Amino acid sequence: MTAAWKAERQAVVETAQEMWRLGLVAGSSGNVSLRLAADPPLFAITPSQRPYASLRWEGVALVDQEGDLAQGDLAPSSERLLHLGVYAARGDAGAVIHCHPVYASVCAVAGLEVPPILDELVVLVGGAIQVADYAFPGTDDMGANACQALGERKAALLRNHGMVALGRDLAEALEVCQLVERAAHIF
Repeated sequence: MTAAWKAERQAVVETAQEMWRLGLVAGSSGNVSLRLAADPPLFAITPSQRPYASLRWEGVALVDQEGDLAQGDLAPSSERLLHLGVYAARGDAGAVIHCHPVYASVCAVAGLEVPPILDELVVLVGGAIQVADYAFPGTDDMGANACQALGERKAALLRNHGMVALGRDLAEALEVCQLVERAAHIF
C-alpha cells in the first residue's frame, strides 16, 4: 500500500472516529469524505461496512469523480454518490459527512425541517434545515435530492435516512453535524 495522501486519509479516519464517539452514528453507519487537491479530482472516503474504532488510514479509499476506486484495498462507502453529488454541486465543499444522529433522524423520518431556532444555525449552517425528497440509498438520486434540499446551506436532512453536512474542511463539517443535531434536539 502506497502512502499517497496518508495525512489526509488519517484525518478522515480521525473525523469518522470522532463522529462515532459523539454518537452521530452507530456501528459502521455513516461516512466521511474529503476533497483532495489532486488533478484529476480525487476524494478520500471511508470504506463500506468497517467499524470506525479499528479503521486505519490504509482503509480509506480514494475514488475519482465517477466514484470508481482509484486506490485502496477496501470498497468505498456505498454512499459515495451522495458525497460526489455534493462535491459536484458545491465548489465550497472541502469535506462531506453523512451521519444518523438520533434527533436529526427523527426529524428526517417525520419529514420535519429544523427551523432556524438557534442563532448559530443561521450563522454556521445558513438557516432552516430542509428535508430532501426520499431516494434509495447509494443512488445518484439521493445526491441530487440532497443538493436540492441543501441549496446554499451546509446541511440537509435525508428523508427516512439521516443527514448530510458539508464544510470547508473536516472540522467544519463535523461542527455542522453537531450543531444540527443540537438544534434538532432542542426543536
